[in-house]
Amino acid sequence: MKIKEARQAYTAQIDVLRNRQRELLKQKKEHDAKMPGQTGSEGGVILELSEEYRKRSQELQEKIDRVKEQIDEHIKLRDDVIEMEVGIANAEVSRQQGEAMQEYGEEMAKCLEIARRIANGDRVPASDEQKLMDFNMEVYMAAKNMAAMNMDKKHKDYDSLWGEEKDKAENPDPLEMAQDTEVNVEIPEIDLAEDM
Repeated sequence: MKIKEARQAYTAQIDVLRNRQRELLKQKKEHDAKMPGQTGSEGGVILELSEEYRKRSQELQEKIDRVKEQIDEHIKLRDDVIEMEVGIANAEVSRQQGEAMQEYGEEMAKCLEIARRIANGDRVPASDEQKLMDFNMEVYMAAKNMAAMNMDKKHKDYDSLWGEEKDKAENPDPLEMAQDTEVNVEIPEIDLAEDM
């Protein structure tokens, strides 16, 4: 089952349980409103509750308490699934950031190598020079100034450091990836078999 499906299943069960809880609370309120009549005496009011009334009131309260326990259990299970989802999404974000930093570091290293080659007076492809200008114009200008000083030395011709540009794959949305992750969770059955 996917995390998204598990979260939805827990939420649906919580809704069912909350509706059951509302129904039971309503029944208890109605039951309490039908409290047996009062008998009077000159000295005050005496309230007589039948054993049947007390038993029904206690049964309703026990049902309400059981439903509350089930709600709490399902909320905890749903929160655990959400925690897994967030953890997976955060791990994917970290992985994507790591890849981006690695790519940036590689680009920087290539640009600095191009600057070194230009500073030595060597010839590099125009596309590489353009990438260096885009990366940092000050470094490019410093390399060109150094090249002017090294005009009398022997120069090498270099091929592009980038070669053929590869199409970069799109990174998936971390939250969607987390939601589509398969997990082994069990959705507990809810106990609604009792009479309302």
